Amino acid sequence: MHMFSSLFSLILGSLINLTGDWFLAVALLTFGLKLLLFPLSVNQQRTQLFSANLSQVKSALAVKFHNKTEKVNTELLKISSKYKVNSFMSFLPFIIQAPILFSFYFSVLNLSSSVGSFLLPWVSGVHAMDNLHILPAIAGFFQGVNGFTASNRNFLSFLVPVIIGLVFLWKAPAALSAYWIVNSGLGLIERQIFSLRAVRKRLLNIPTPEQMIEETV
Repeated sequence: MHMFSSLFSLILGSLINLTGDWFLAVALLTFGLKLLLFPLSVNQQRTQLFSANLSQVKSALAVKFHNKTEKVNTELLKISSKYKVNSFMSFLPFIIQAPILFSFYFSVLNLSSSVGSFLLPWVSGVHAMDNLHILPAIAGFFQGVNGFTASNRNFLSFLVPVIIGLVFLWKAPAALSAYWIVNSGLGLIERQIFSLRAVRKRLLNIPTPEQMIEETV
């Protein structure tokens, strides 16, 4: 983790010197990380869509094979193997985010820059707190919106991320909230991109439940 925090400190310091604005520097670094992890996001989305389709296929196969559990499971395994979908991939981006977040936190602490931001004039620098707590509130809200999807309208899926974000970021350096906001905002944009039919067809290559069923004997 020390290696990553040192690398982040170097990149973030260079971006601050280049832009003359700590928030823009954090936004650029976050965008670069999001771009680097985009293939994992594709695999995550692909796995989630495939799993959603597979649950429909399972119900249809249960009817087709008269609830013969062994036959249904065999066909489901064949379909999963064909499309090489690993359920672990849906959790991998979340697992990777933890060390990135902590590495980013330590990289901010190691910076000695006093450059401010014209967008956030009430925060004196990259390692300063947001004494007005505006950024932690926005970060928590964005994180909650990310958890509140069309397929998951449970209010707790919105509230829990908001509370976690506020608790974690309330007294943390403002740069951490900025990273959280930009990353969540990019996540929302990413979700909209993945919702496009053309993207799902060409990039994700996920068959419809009907197509999966047609492949069974």
